Amino acid sequence: MATPHTPRSQKSQILPPDTVPFTRHTSQTDYRTGDLKLGRIAVLADLGRYLRVPFDSLANCVGDVPSQPDLEQIRDHLIESKILMDDKNGLRWTELTPPAQSKGSEEKTFQPLGRIISGILAKVQNCGISFSSNPNRTPLSQRNNTSRPDGYLVRDDKRTAPWTHWFDIAVPFEFKKERNTETLRDDEQKIIWSLHNIMREDPCRRFAFGITIEDTQLRLWLSNRAFVAATEPINFFENIGGVISLFYALASASINMKGLGWDPTVERVRNGEEIQYRFTVGDKVFITTREIATYGADSMVGRGTRVYEAMDINGEKVAIKDSWREVDRPSEGEILEKILASCENKLRPEEVADAKRHFVGIQLWEDVIIDDARDETLRPMVGDEHDGIEKWVAIGLEPILSERPHLPSTGDVPDSGRLSAFLPTQLGIVGRHETGIPRRVHGRTVFKEVGVVVKDVTSLADNLRCLFDGLKALYYLHKAGWVHRDFSIGNVIWVVDDNVGIGKLGDFEYAKEVDSVTSHDVRTGTMHFMAVEVENQTYLFRSITPHLRPLGKRKPHDSSLLRNPPFRMNFLHDIESVWWAFVWIFFYHTD
Repeated sequence: MATPHTPRSQKSQILPPDTVPFTRHTSQTDYRTGDLKLGRIAVLADLGRYLRVPFDSLANCVGDVPSQPDLEQIRDHLIESKILMDDKNGLRWTELTPPAQSKGSEEKTFQPLGRIISGILAKVQNCGISFSSNPNRTPLSQRNNTSRPDGYLVRDDKRTAPWTHWFDIAVPFEFKKERNTETLRDDEQKIIWSLHNIMREDPCRRFAFGITIEDTQLRLWLSNRAFVAATEPINFFENIGGVISLFYALASASINMKGLGWDPTVERVRNGEEIQYRFTVGDKVFITTREIATYGADSMVGRGTRVYEAMDINGEKVAIKDSWREVDRPSEGEILEKILASCENKLRPEEVADAKRHFVGIQLWEDVIIDDARDETLRPMVGDEHDGIEKWVAIGLEPILSERPHLPSTGDVPDSGRLSAFLPTQLGIVGRHETGIPRRVHGRTVFKEVGVVVKDVTSLADNLRCLFDGLKALYYLHKAGWVHRDFSIGNVIWVVDDNVGIGKLGDFEYAKEVDSVTSHDVRTGTMHFMAVEVENQTYLFRSITPHLRPLGKRKPHDSSLLRNPPFRMNFLHDIESVWWAFVWIFFYHTD
């Protein structure tokens, strides 16, 4: 006789809701028009907010700060150089007056700042940066970018060109003579764009600092793949010790450039006019030969995914992916290992073999190691005194929305790129519910096969075959008990070997077991290919059970009514994404 037991309650059988997806404005047409205003709107709308932290907590993360004797020595040097003066009124800058009191132009008002910063940088041996103020000159860019910071700290070694390139900018600056709501917002929007441009342009950057000054108030900014942060302001004229310590720390961080966000495990190399990158993954080195997909780096917060075709030291072709995942998520390599293990358990041997043919093959994966530690996003507030005092600040878009679009020199903005395309719904993003400060870890994955994403396949017949093979991969994935959750035209690749092509499913970063109990706060989604229920985060098509009474005959609290379970993606949602991919191909493909 079976042993009696208490059955599981209905509540215990309900799985938690899936991670909420939200679309990226930087993946829309508006962002890619080349219009500076539209680009800023897209970036700011995606970001939505920044983290406000105490000045000292972030400044102490930059680099070595001067000891008290060193601070006094630098102060004496600045006095001897007539950059500082010490009289009965105390310490004050010799040439720089409070900007709001100045009758000169903004450029002329802040001109003495260059001498102040240079005087501090000169006291750090082997300093690798210098200050440049070029408000009327646009830095060189790999993108159609016409923005000009008011100034910047620029690296002195390995300069890309005689004329400053965004690759060489270590710390961008924005200045305003006045401090009010309008000037604060304008500086915020401009410094965020500069930090965004540094991070999207350069695969060698892990993070970047920025500085804004409004009248007498200075703020330090940080951008990494987990968040954007800004400090509470300090008074540039009253907190002279804090100013000296900040620029001393920036100079110290520039000695090896790692402290200013440069990645020592990736190097930019020139092959004639072509730019290539040398990536280190574990103990292996790969050099890129072409970009496959780098649009993931366009979003300030997220995985920042870049994918390249590359070659190893033996000349073998591979694909290499560089990305930042949430610190508590497994890597794509680990996920695919688990998927293949599920296939071994639930599929027939011949199906397992065919599934492996239709999944991308991973050669190796490693987290990036810098200074013997896993590369994670910076924690701007460390210590018990800072616990729980972070504050998120919403980003306002009003001044940008009130201005006319800034048209690029290469043509008109198409209708789909107008400001109205963002309104009214696209300016909102799904609310985030994480607690604390988000953290991400830097990883790289090397794939065995190199192919072309289905959206770039030129033959319609190959296009359709590729999608059909992607559907077959989903069949095996679903049979093994997993959902992909991000099927799109960028996640299926067409691989040709010996003149025979096959479609392979990739990007398993968001795949999970259908009955998994794990959930994260927020994730991106490819909106064009998202199932309508996923977009709405609710079940729209539900079966009617036989015992349900007609609507007019139900009573309040009728037990025959179906409960609304937490929303979770299922196999049909993956299949619907395939349908939308087919629709996209038929509307946008040119044979």
